[in-house]
This record gives sequence, C-alpha cells and structure tokens, in this order.
Amino acid sequence: MFEQYIEEEKIEEQPKDPYLAAREEADVMLHNFEFIKKEDIIQIKPEKFKDETPVFVSPGWGSIPKMHLENLEAIAEEGREVISVPFSREQKIEERNGFIAEFQKALTIIEAIDKSGASQVDAIGHSEGGLNLALAASLHPEKFRSIVLVGAAGMVGKDSYFDLVKRFTIDEGIKEFKMREQSNMNSFFGYMKGILKYMAHNPLLAHQEIKEISQADIFEMTRYLKEKGVGVGVICGVNDQVFPIERVLKSLDEKKIDHFLSTKGNHGSFVFNKEHAALAEELLSLMAKEREGK
Repeated sequence: MFEQYIEEEKIEEQPKDPYLAAREEADVMLHNFEFIKKEDIIQIKPEKFKDETPVFVSPGWGSIPKMHLENLEAIAEEGREVISVPFSREQKIEERNGFIAEFQKALTIIEAIDKSGASQVDAIGHSEGGLNLALAASLHPEKFRSIVLVGAAGMVGKDSYFDLVKRFTIDEGIKEFKMREQSNMNSFFGYMKGILKYMAHNPLLAHQEIKEISQADIFEMTRYLKEKGVGVGVICGVNDQVFPIERVLKSLDEKKIDHFLSTKGNHGSFVFNKEHAALAEELLSLMAKEREGK
C-alpha cells in the first residue's frame, strides 16, 4: 500500500545545482573538442622553486602572453613556474544557454592546466582574463588553490556595452597613451597593434566577448569559490577607468573574497608594469601560507 502511494505521488524534481550542471556540460565539451594544443601552452620554469604549485596567468582581452612576457618572467623570478595561453580566435562552441565566448576560454584554461601536467594551480587573471579564470575555477574548483583577479571584468555588475567600449578605448586608452614615456612608447604601440589584430581576426567573436563582459557578475562566482575552499584576492588600480574602483567597492563584502588590495596605476598597469605582476604573485603566496596555517 505504501509503495503504491509512492509510485502515484507526484514528486517534484529538485533543480540541479547550476554549477554542477555547467561542469557536466564542460566535461562533455572537453571530451569532444580540443581548445589548446600542448605546444601552444606557455610554460616558464624558475631557476629555483619557492613553491611547487604553478601560477596560471589568464591574459586580458586582446592580449596574448608574448605581449607581456616580462611580467610572466617577473613571476617566475619569484620562484614560481608560470603557465599561460593564447586564446583561440576560432569559436568552437556554437550554442548553449549562457556565455559562449567566456565559457570557451574557461575550457581552454582547464585543458591547458591538464596538458601542462599540473594537478592544481594558483592563478592570476587580468581584465577579461579574470572573468574567464573565475568561470574556469567554478567549473573545476579542485584544480585551483587560490586566484587573484586584477582589474577583472565583471566586478561592476551589469554594464552598458557602449559605455564599456568607451571607457576602454577613450577614457583608459587615451590616458594610457598620454602617460607613456618616449622610452616605452614602443611597448604601448605593440600592445595596441596586438589588440587591433585580435579584433580583426574574428570581429563577431570580439563583439560576443564584449557583450558577455558587460553582462557578467564575477562576484557570484567568487562567493561559490570561497564556499569550495578556493582563496580569492582582488587587486584594483585606483586610476582604473575601465572598471572604476568606486564601483567595484560597492559590490564587495567578505563573503565574496578573502583579500582586497588597491594599488597605484590604471587598468593597463598589469600589462605594462612587472611590479604589478609580482604583487599578484605575492598575494597568492600569502593566501597559500594562510591555508597552510588552517
């Protein structure tokens, strides 16, 4: 009689955890597609190891590792192996509910970590690289010990597409140009040339990336990462025009991150000043020590 009642009773199925559902989808795509070739993964080993856990660096929108190789080498000089990738300009994911371009970059990060031979990494993400890094960590949190988000996309909540483009190209771009000294003007022009090449290679994908950046809320992901035991640090430049610090601070609380640092500089400081890269590694090392002490 009781068994019959159970069979006839309509039991509403509990909704699946969205992070678990996204992980299952990600694992299927990682099985079906190749997002990064092993020979395209950048790996820089230090002369002497301070910490055996590598540091993965996710570059910002329009950047490739070679555009800020000095910064990657600065992290290696701190005694850490560095892993980074150039993201493909070929869109392999055609349809899914939610982000497409950022999801593909997140899958690239996960695949690169696996192919590098690392079982777990610390990680730094700058600008858009912070967004796809947080997404990658939320898909496979066991692969990440701590992450540091430097001027990361998605820290100011839902944004205007055109206002975001204006802040990046005019408010930040022109200011960055005026700040350049003649001695390092070549690095600035090289960076801008790389961004234009990046856009021209796949304009539709570039548009999709900007659209997803404008709609992202990174702190929903960092809250989940903290629950999973992943350390989360944030670094913001006080003169960042793309993701202004005053807007970032409105979204922050201790449930979403472990550490917050403000530093001199603007949005491009991580690209042009290796001191900012070293600072990000220092914050990762601090969080590693905190976890050892627990």
